[in-house]
Amino acid sequence: MRLPHRSINSIQPLPSIYTTFPSNYDSSQSTDTPGINSGTYLLRKIEDGIEAVPLERSNILSAPILSPDQEEKEVFVPSCKEIDALEKPLPNLPKCIWHRTSLRQRILALLGIQFLMLLTIGLSLLAVKGRSPTSNQDSSVHFASGGFPNKNATSDIRRGIFVLPIQLPQQQSSACLANDRQMQSWNCATNSTLQLSIIPTPAGDETAIMIAVGSTPSNDSVRRGERIPNIPPLDLLAVADAQNDEYAYHFRTTYDKVILLAEYELSMNGELQAHPSTLGTSFQPGDSLWQCVFNETLLEGYIYVTRATSTASEIANTETAGLPDFPYPVRLVEEWAPSGKTPSCRKMTMRQDGTLDPLSEEIMLRLEDPQGNIATSMSQTTKRTRDRERRQEVRSNHCQCQWMVDG
Repeated sequence: MRLPHRSINSIQPLPSIYTTFPSNYDSSQSTDTPGINSGTYLLRKIEDGIEAVPLERSNILSAPILSPDQEEKEVFVPSCKEIDALEKPLPNLPKCIWHRTSLRQRILALLGIQFLMLLTIGLSLLAVKGRSPTSNQDSSVHFASGGFPNKNATSDIRRGIFVLPIQLPQQQSSACLANDRQMQSWNCATNSTLQLSIIPTPAGDETAIMIAVGSTPSNDSVRRGERIPNIPPLDLLAVADAQNDEYAYHFRTTYDKVILLAEYELSMNGELQAHPSTLGTSFQPGDSLWQCVFNETLLEGYIYVTRATSTASEIANTETAGLPDFPYPVRLVEEWAPSGKTPSCRKMTMRQDGTLDPLSEEIMLRLEDPQGNIATSMSQTTKRTRDRERRQEVRSNHCQCQWMVDG
């Protein structure tokens, strides 16, 4: 293809770029003004009457600048703080192995830990369940001179409801009371009748038996002396009685021992008055009396089935209140040790229905023992294995009653 012919004169010349230096330029200034020699400042042609002033360094973030052949412009220089705020921070490096693992690996690790925990709990429960019958038997049987009790001697106890007549106690101590004139506030049951119920456990286990203690249905009178307690069913355990060196059935519990005294037996200052013996005297409706309470009194019983004193035919001929007598010898022990709550006596009145109500003027008579704290600390340090043997002895600061009924 042939290009059109054009003359050289028709081509427009390009604009020329030139620099104007001042007329008094000296080469010696090149060492002092490196910026001029390096082209940092572009000098424009200075017109007449216009003074050129060099720019000063300033800390202002925005300032107008001049460039050759351009209009005035404003440049904004951001601060370091604004730059740091706009920039996204880098993530922290993981410090432990758990943070370095992936999400899937974490989930699998948690599931594995839960499975191991459930497996450990299940194996522990199975081990306890398999060992519980043996441990319960070992904990309920105490040995006096070694060896296991005779199974036939402790499993042939008769079931049923029986009566147990109680006469004078073999041992009686009021050592827990500090005042000698308050000794009769602690009273032991005399000429009373207990009702003993030997029953199986609700679970239906033939080898496990329970006992309940209470008063006979015909004995509903309110008499002077100790009131017969009503104790719910308790477990009968085969133990070795250290005092008699033989095996027996044993039960143990605590209850609030209640003793009733005539109105004239206690004065306003809590001292007993001189009076004839009135044991077993019944109170009548409208009578005023004193009710003394010993909280948390210990009651223990030992049934010696190896020394049965009556046969089935003999039991049928000796009945009290329509119930047969208990066919085994029994030893009962009541004991009260000084504790946090002091025993007290309150004045009461008897209603027509036989219930007791406090009078309008309530009188609280507290019977304190100065050695109560010492006795409590001593009883806490006594070992469990020898506590039953030591409890049979009359302690110097404990109130105690003990009966031995041959059956």
